[in-house]
Amino acid sequence: MVTRRKFLTTHAAAVATSALGLHVPAFGAVADNGLETLVPDDQLPRPHREFWNDWPNHIALQMNQARDRRRALLARIQSKEQIADRTATVRSQLWKILGGRPENTPLNPRITGVIDRKAYRIEKLIFESMPKIYVTANLYIPATGKPPFPTILAPLGHTANGKAALRYQYTFQTLARKGYVVLTWDPLGQGERIQYLQQGTNHSRFHRVSMEHTMPGRPMVLFGNGFALYLAWDGIRGLDYLMTRPEVDPHRIGCTGQSGGGTMTMFLGALEPRIHAAVAIEGNFANVAGPFYDPPGSISDPETDIIGSLPLRMDRGDLLATFAPKPLLVCFTKNDEGETYGPLNTEATIENYDELVRIYGILGARDKVGLFAGNLPHGMDFFSRRAIYGWFNRWFDNMDAGLEEAEYDAGPDSALNATTTGQVLSSLHGRSVVQLNYDRARRILPASPFRKKPADPALAREQIRTQLANLLALPTQRTPLHARTLSTNMGKKQQIEEIQYESEPGVRILGWFVKPQNGAARHPCVLYISDGYADEAVVEPSPFDGALGQGNAVYAISTRGTGLSVPRPPKGGPNFYEQMDLHERFAWANLVLGKPVIGQRVWDILRAFDYLASRPDVDTSKIQVIGQEAAGLAALMAAVLDERAQSILLTRMLVTYMSIVQSTDYSLPLGWFVPGILEHFDVPDLAAALYPRPVWVLDAVDASGDFLSDAEVYQYYSQRIPGDSPAFKAIKILSSPKHDRHVYMNWLNHS
Repeated sequence: MVTRRKFLTTHAAAVATSALGLHVPAFGAVADNGLETLVPDDQLPRPHREFWNDWPNHIALQMNQARDRRRALLARIQSKEQIADRTATVRSQLWKILGGRPENTPLNPRITGVIDRKAYRIEKLIFESMPKIYVTANLYIPATGKPPFPTILAPLGHTANGKAALRYQYTFQTLARKGYVVLTWDPLGQGERIQYLQQGTNHSRFHRVSMEHTMPGRPMVLFGNGFALYLAWDGIRGLDYLMTRPEVDPHRIGCTGQSGGGTMTMFLGALEPRIHAAVAIEGNFANVAGPFYDPPGSISDPETDIIGSLPLRMDRGDLLATFAPKPLLVCFTKNDEGETYGPLNTEATIENYDELVRIYGILGARDKVGLFAGNLPHGMDFFSRRAIYGWFNRWFDNMDAGLEEAEYDAGPDSALNATTTGQVLSSLHGRSVVQLNYDRARRILPASPFRKKPADPALAREQIRTQLANLLALPTQRTPLHARTLSTNMGKKQQIEEIQYESEPGVRILGWFVKPQNGAARHPCVLYISDGYADEAVVEPSPFDGALGQGNAVYAISTRGTGLSVPRPPKGGPNFYEQMDLHERFAWANLVLGKPVIGQRVWDILRAFDYLASRPDVDTSKIQVIGQEAAGLAALMAAVLDERAQSILLTRMLVTYMSIVQSTDYSLPLGWFVPGILEHFDVPDLAAALYPRPVWVLDAVDASGDFLSDAEVYQYYSQRIPGDSPAFKAIKILSSPKHDRHVYMNWLNHS
């Protein structure tokens, strides 16, 4: 039977060959002129090239394994003593993941104004959660009743106007009318605390409020801190302030928040023992390693993603469980699925609630945990507000307050401002979050091991290698490569092979191996690593033509998540995922898993060395590496870890990780971040660790991706490595306006 496709293919071929005057032999044969014929449909190769599935499937396998390990640990907890031990462990681990409990420094509180609304008053407050980190807050105080009053700590969700958002104000007004003191404050990046201001305005330069958290949250990964530290610490210091007020009953402290505030209620409940009851509304309750996991899963803002928690068998559900046996109400809406949170939000929330019921039951406090399921869209709606009033009234002996709400007391947002200009950065000239991050990172980063006296480059190199391997969380064993040649193509002077190998089981790495058709039986080889496709090795003209002409082979690979292995989108939740940067979401998911993306890509490169060692036509004593742009970081790390790299050329690579921490406008994607690297060393230390092998640094860039002069690069490097040391002298820093082909040849000939 002749199919429509076969007819069209054959007919098109006939027209083409007729026009060219070519004779086409039967299927499966080769014409006299060397042209291969078309292959019938039933003989087409089916190589299963869906490389975009490999990495997601690999991540899902590891997530499910992490999920099973955590659930098995929880299942073994059957007594009050075991729950107490688990609570202490989770709290300790959480503080460590976030960067450690900060020092209690002077609050320096001051009231900058008062709004009198008869039934209650609002004090406009400023305090310092850390030195010169100013927190703008509103304190709602009942005008009637007998103090001390039950008091509510109220973290906010992601609203640009922070504490002035109507849906939150209405809640606080009503609580104050019902006899509660309420403290709410602007989170970093919101309200009066915007950190990335448009010049000459009070507005953020970002369209999405969450970017005010994401932008400073990413660099914190580099020095082993989490953005939730800052948000939670503001709340803890706010509670410290409340303890100084005579209106506050220290034995009746509650906490409630919605959306991001609901998530922060989880963190505060886990970290702060002075909170006695909580209502968490529409927070990110779902475990990252949740049910029916599909990468990247339930990943959100930096403060919700607990870096490195899954190797500790800890997930978001443990934040809720740590609050037991104190009264806890979990509120969610079924209309969060596929919009604010992932498509399995309901299943994930109920799963965690079931675990809460079991824990509260063991503690004899089953009546102190509740679940409220709403039907309206994401927001602090009428029904959520009533749930708040009812829960706190019940547990703080305030049942006479009821659930009713008076009319909303309207007013301009600016009326609630505690500063004169509406922004702390312009009014008080304190430290910005970028300065705060830089100050913390600078204190954490130790001196380079190459600055120790007496100098011992070999000892410094081994120290960096050991630390780097741990930071990257590399696999403990090498599995079979299962290398395959997918195609062989004979060009004019070169043989081009399309290669795949398995870096880890099921993770196929694609690349091109190009070698001269003539010459020595064993070739020196250039291993080329870029952050995109490996096709540069086979384009015409190629930047490697000179190297090939001198008898070198070239092997170019695309590490996982790049090129043809860019991961597929998740199967569900298009409304949730379509507006997200999936590369970033995959990076966060892997950080929570304890497997940074860059570490996985370094492993891909190390396995490329293994593949080259398996080829009889490669001289493994002469392997040189080129790392381009962001991928240069992974190439450099692989070369530090593997002596088979005889030299390395790094083109357009980031000059230092610390430059990202200092920058307000960095461009490096999260997948190339190494968690905690600045607790040990920086990029120049890695370059020095290759000594005595030569390192060429060509056209290095700053955090924004702009080229630096040789003098600027030298300054960055000399801050870490003594300029007169042998390790520094092995590093060649240069720039070139034509930075590719002629530099490649100079490097090959002189290294």
